[in-house]
Amino acid sequence: MMASEVFVCEVLCFIRNNFDKLTPSQLKPVLVSFYEDEELDNAKELLLKAVQRAIDDVGGDPEMPRLPKRQGVNKRKQTADDIVKLFAIIDERHLSAAVPRYTADDLTRIPFVNADSMNVITSAKKIEVLEQRMNSMEQLLTDITPQPHSHIVNSDTGDVANVSHSDVGGNNYAAMVDMQDVAADGGGAWNKVTHQRPRRVSNTTSGLTTTASAVSAARSVNSNGTVPKYVPRKVIGTRSSSDVSLKPGVSITQKAVVHIDNLDPDCTPALLTDYLLAGGVTVLTCYKSKSWLREDERDKVTAFRVCVPAALRQAIKDPQLWSEGVVIRDWRFKKPQNGGQT
Repeated sequence: MMASEVFVCEVLCFIRNNFDKLTPSQLKPVLVSFYEDEELDNAKELLLKAVQRAIDDVGGDPEMPRLPKRQGVNKRKQTADDIVKLFAIIDERHLSAAVPRYTADDLTRIPFVNADSMNVITSAKKIEVLEQRMNSMEQLLTDITPQPHSHIVNSDTGDVANVSHSDVGGNNYAAMVDMQDVAADGGGAWNKVTHQRPRRVSNTTSGLTTTASAVSAARSVNSNGTVPKYVPRKVIGTRSSSDVSLKPGVSITQKAVVHIDNLDPDCTPALLTDYLLAGGVTVLTCYKSKSWLREDERDKVTAFRVCVPAALRQAIKDPQLWSEGVVIRDWRFKKPQNGGQT
């Protein structure tokens, strides 16, 4: 019987005696940290041949996962994964009696672990990482806590008094005002408040730079509990290129796209373009589009997608330019999965 065979392999001896005691997540780190690449490669090759022969002997399912020879920086981790996977196949297909036994020639190549020590070590490492993260978070919150100051301006004299706010219980604010300045003013009304810009704080411990306003924006949420999505916007220069030495490569025209609906079915893009040109509206593009009216009315009308310069947006949406019943709306762009426009 194949099970009576004995092979010398410290790696397989260690795994077979601890496979039922430790979880794969506990075995793999020990294999990766204790054994060398050559030891793991030899153990994998030896075990793979043994499993294949055992399957042939018992006549089980010959289907096996593909376990190629690992290479690269993650070679050791992947090889350890393959060995543990083969032991899982032995356990699932009940091949323990059909595979040979493995022994160790050098006991120094057998790591000493048990379930209790592994659980204690894992828990200790998790607690240490958690404490480090909490300390970093406390330091970050301490560094970025804003110190707001306000100026109260006297509406009668224009004098300014500094006010510092301190948060008490998260809701009540106590303001300390220089009462001598108020008394010297004669009791004038102080009704206009202006706030200073929050100071910029640099967090050197985490390598991050932030501001109090950025933290406030990050903490703000919608009424339904979701964080509002940041929408990036581009800025286009408006200064005349003749006044500066740095000039653009191509001319950029800002555009506005509108949907013109409920026109007569006989209307064509050329007819609509001529009509707009006669009304003083330059047309960049004009295409026939689907009507946005009710389904029972779409066959009776025609609609168009018209692109004009952005400066003429209000001109093309002027009600006096159109006959009664014609509908002009901003074009609704569909957003694909990548967030762009179509």
